[in-house]
Amino acid sequence: MSWVAWSKLSKPKFEGGLGFKDIEAFNDAFLAKIGWRLLHDPNSLLAKTLLGKYCHSSSFMECPSPSSASHGWRGILIGRDLLKEGLSWSIGNGSNVRIWRDPWLSLQYPQTPIGPPTCQSSSMLVKDLLCPESQSWNLAAIRDLLPQYEDTIRSINTSSLGLQDSLVWLPEKSGQYTTKTGYLIAKKSLLSTPASSPAFNWNKNIWQVKASPKIKNFLWKTASGALSLGSNLAKRGLRSAHNCQRCGEREDELHLLIHCPFAQQVWKLAPLHLQLRPGMFPDLQSLLSKSLSATALPPTGIFMSPLAPWIMWNLWKARNYLIFEERFFSEQDLLLKAISEAREWQSAQKCLPTSAKRRPAGAATQENRAAVKCYVDAAWCCSSNMCGQGWIIYDPSSSSPTQFSDSQSFVKSALTAEALALRSALLTISRSSALSHVKVLEVYSDCKVLISTLNSKASSKELNAILLDITSLSESFDSISFNFVPRLDNVVADSLAKSALVAEKTFFSVGV
Repeated sequence: MSWVAWSKLSKPKFEGGLGFKDIEAFNDAFLAKIGWRLLHDPNSLLAKTLLGKYCHSSSFMECPSPSSASHGWRGILIGRDLLKEGLSWSIGNGSNVRIWRDPWLSLQYPQTPIGPPTCQSSSMLVKDLLCPESQSWNLAAIRDLLPQYEDTIRSINTSSLGLQDSLVWLPEKSGQYTTKTGYLIAKKSLLSTPASSPAFNWNKNIWQVKASPKIKNFLWKTASGALSLGSNLAKRGLRSAHNCQRCGEREDELHLLIHCPFAQQVWKLAPLHLQLRPGMFPDLQSLLSKSLSATALPPTGIFMSPLAPWIMWNLWKARNYLIFEERFFSEQDLLLKAISEAREWQSAQKCLPTSAKRRPAGAATQENRAAVKCYVDAAWCCSSNMCGQGWIIYDPSSSSPTQFSDSQSFVKSALTAEALALRSALLTISRSSALSHVKVLEVYSDCKVLISTLNSKASSKELNAILLDITSLSESFDSISFNFVPRLDNVVADSLAKSALVAEKTFFSVGV
């Protein structure tokens, strides 16, 4: 007998399902993976073959499906349509992004400006909103064309080096497509925001309960109406005993677990700091969620797992023993068995061995006295979205360090501020004639996330253009390393950044 519909079983666990894959949506997610590779590796043999055959007159994202297209190409276009729901442009130099037709305004969801555009601006590119020399936003052009989006546009970080635009996958922090998030979009579970949050937390009340898997599955079946109780059998038209075998009342989940006089006596004897009574729970979901807070008393020796789920499990087993084997368990026997099973599970949980302490990610392994050292920091104000940047350069050929500070507005996060500061430091070194001799550079920052991202060569949709600039600037050095340093060892750069945030001015001091 099918107790739960497949449409519910294929929902994620946090929505009340079991996380089984919907085959059609899963296949579409894999097809979208092929489309992602065509977009990001157009020089591959596969891309040259397919795009040369089907996309000679239009781009891959806009090409139609000809009647003569192969079954494989039609499938790839299905994946492409899935990609469109989660793709956006990360602005580099703006030469590939159309202002009115391509999504580029947000990294949360695909967003294009609301028109209508004028005849003169209908074919404009995002590069027309940038200053050609500095690659910064042209405020006059923005205020003339898109005044309602000024703050949004100014918070977008472009490439200072004029690098190409790139497509990012919005559901992933890395900006890289994954079949996992592609599947969720195919199932319409990710970008569609529910009208209200569900009252029952499936993860907290079912899947994160510290108990054995069979207990979690039992709780899920109970909450999903999948137990072969009298009321559920009656709903399916089965002519069997629909009433409780102990008291003769209508048998449903609440009756089995707490309303039956037998269950009430079990809870009354249970060694819990809070006695559970029928009047405390208006429905089944409240019973499952609130009973978890009833901790076991110390004499039981149960401290890792809540006792209530084990009692519920044994109430269900005692009911089945009574019906199918005519075996009767007293309230005391049931409690002893529940406590014994909880203890056995608790004793079986082995603590993982403590791993050896590692060096912080990106920590310097040895000191290179001939290298130029650059300490970078940023200070960010969340209320004003302003950031101050400071960096200090120690050059062995100079008797005193070079200090620099700057400020920037419309910065959306502290991580972005740290990345902007590091990019500004590299730009200063690469463009300064006084530092043109620098070929070996060690960069130090107290932002562990940024240093880890740089050293692992990971992607980030939030920092995409900045990271590409940093990677490009790094190629101008013979050797460069990015190292994490504790904040206490970065006080000079921190002071420069905070001063720049307060003063909102640029300061430059060159060593001699």
